[in-house]
Amino acid sequence: MVLALGLLGGGVQAQPARLCLSGSNTIGERLAPALVKAWAEARGWPLRSEAVPANDERRLILDTPRGPLTVDVLAHGTSTGYAALRDGQCDLWMASRPVRRDEVEGARALGPLFERGQEHVVALDGLAVIVHPANPLASLTVEQVRAVFSGRIGDWSALGLAPGPIALHARDDRSGTFDTFRSLVLGDAALSPRALRYESTDQLAAAVAADPRAIGFVGLAGVGRARALALSERGTQALAPTPLSVATEDYVLSRRLFLYGAERLRTEARDFLDFALGAGGQAVVARVGYVPQEVQALAVPLPAEPEYRALVQGARRLSLNFRFGEGAAVLDNKAVEDIERLARFMAEPANAAQQLLLIGFADRSESTPYLALSLSNDRVDLVAAELRARGLRVARQRGLGQIAPVASNDTPLGRQRNRRVEVWLRPAEAPPRAAAP
Repeated sequence: MVLALGLLGGGVQAQPARLCLSGSNTIGERLAPALVKAWAEARGWPLRSEAVPANDERRLILDTPRGPLTVDVLAHGTSTGYAALRDGQCDLWMASRPVRRDEVEGARALGPLFERGQEHVVALDGLAVIVHPANPLASLTVEQVRAVFSGRIGDWSALGLAPGPIALHARDDRSGTFDTFRSLVLGDAALSPRALRYESTDQLAAAVAADPRAIGFVGLAGVGRARALALSERGTQALAPTPLSVATEDYVLSRRLFLYGAERLRTEARDFLDFALGAGGQAVVARVGYVPQEVQALAVPLPAEPEYRALVQGARRLSLNFRFGEGAAVLDNKAVEDIERLARFMAEPANAAQQLLLIGFADRSESTPYLALSLSNDRVDLVAAELRARGLRVARQRGLGQIAPVASNDTPLGRQRNRRVEVWLRPAEAPPRAAAP
């Protein structure tokens, strides 16, 4: 067990104070240590020492008013972190995929891991498919990526390039990044046995950047000197993993990075978690290279669909979307937090003269176009009601049905991505001037 008594709250310690984060290499390689250091600096705690006890492990010792605090970051893969949390060997589980149903059942003593209060999105990430910087390829479909990594396509000539064997580079089986790639890309296909496997994101990216024949996949912050390709699914435009496309989760391989903990966290773990999710921690997320969850307003190209284009003319896109399950479901944990983030954003003085515009969308499986239009309006109304309950002014809300898909409608995940409410910001309309006497 890692429990120690009240470092921040007083009391005699049963053993040397220790905070342990275990799991995803994507989080643990750079983001978690950077968050720990920033947390310590914000609290005024000097960093006494930093060591690497083993590969993909980091030990930081902080000098606190009540004595030294040892922080261990064990980044051996998402599945290892789950086992450590379940068995009481760590405080926080770093995961680069959502908790699975069987994992929730296996850790019932800790509480419902999928609920708000135990499941925390610490950052957003895009799973980037990377090639050598000199590779002229601009984009691929997800189907082509699947064919390449399953071995059905083994030569660059099949993708329109000069002939030559494709060298495959992939994360290892314990990695949440590989779990995500398997889920979003491979599906029922098996990874080619020709693929070289890596525990380290940085080593994989360096290998791809050094070989003109190579292709691999990493988290957005791990692209390094390699180059990320734009990706598309059937019926959608190719999108590169940019901060906006990942923040809105429109990029086809976007994902959430999580921290999971028990219902009752020790004071140190709760304080660290609050910092990581707050403004200070999210600034670290951006600095490391992932996408933070703080709301931004961005100028983007106008959409092609005439009705959609007319609605957002003169508006800026906000860097968040609200998404739904089947029907007009309740908001998920991240969406509830995003409501609060949006409220804080709109309370800033610079946004006092701005109005919110909500645009809702459905997927093509939702029965008839009429029903899909109705559902998209229901989703907009649900979000608008939540915002108005927090005193925010929604100038206009409109559902547009099945137009403008951002993902394939052939898969459950693609349909979920298409069921969304976008948020736009535009200047408040000036009141009509009184006629001259």
